[in-house]
Amino acid sequence: MEAVATAPPINPPKKPQPCFAIKPGKPITIPIPFGAELKSITDPSNGPPDNCAIVHSLMLQLMPMLSGFACILKILNVLTAIKKVFKDSFPYIDPSGLGALFDAIGKLADCVPIMNPAPWLHMIKAILQMILSYIGCLIQTFESIRNFKVGIDLNAEGGTPVLLKTLDCAKGNAGTSLASLMSAMEPIMPLLQVLDPITSLLGINLSGMSLSGSSSSGDPLQPIIDFHDKLQEIVDTIPG
Repeated sequence: MEAVATAPPINPPKKPQPCFAIKPGKPITIPIPFGAELKSITDPSNGPPDNCAIVHSLMLQLMPMLSGFACILKILNVLTAIKKVFKDSFPYIDPSGLGALFDAIGKLADCVPIMNPAPWLHMIKAILQMILSYIGCLIQTFESIRNFKVGIDLNAEGGTPVLLKTLDCAKGNAGTSLASLMSAMEPIMPLLQVLDPITSLLGINLSGMSLSGSSSSGDPLQPIIDFHDKLQEIVDTIPG
């Protein structure tokens, strides 16, 4: 008997999968007692932000803000205790409130560098170490790009017109990258100037720090290296 050919089974068409519409999250604001408010900030390049992205962006703002409130709340606590001491009998003192006042003043000590310099020294040292790490990263990247440019100059000898054109483009990009790295140093000095009132109280002298020096060798990187080394010497003298 001849085999009877059977037709392949016909698969039923698959049902289209439902499309779940992306619901963009709503912006979140948190009012601040001093008259302003925090607003969520998201990156539009990542598409419509969902609630997770919105909350995360606000948390990044909220944590440092609450940390900055610590000393303000301690000051308010002292003012409240002073009010209880004097009450309605100003300028007379109500002795029953002195204990709470002294306790509040003691908690405020960490917020005043002269009364307790240790936490301030730890903070300043950590910030300066962060700056040192940032400058060290820039120096390493600068040297890497500069060595790359030297390699381009060496490879250009005897190259074909196409190769020379490619190398010229790469050299131009390297030069642009070097310029961008130099401009990345610009925020350092304003940051040190912001720290100066605190460091002056703690006996740390940052006033002599400068990036405007010039090198006898003509190396544009040398002033940055000198700046890094001088700042490292200052950091090494800070206890903690």
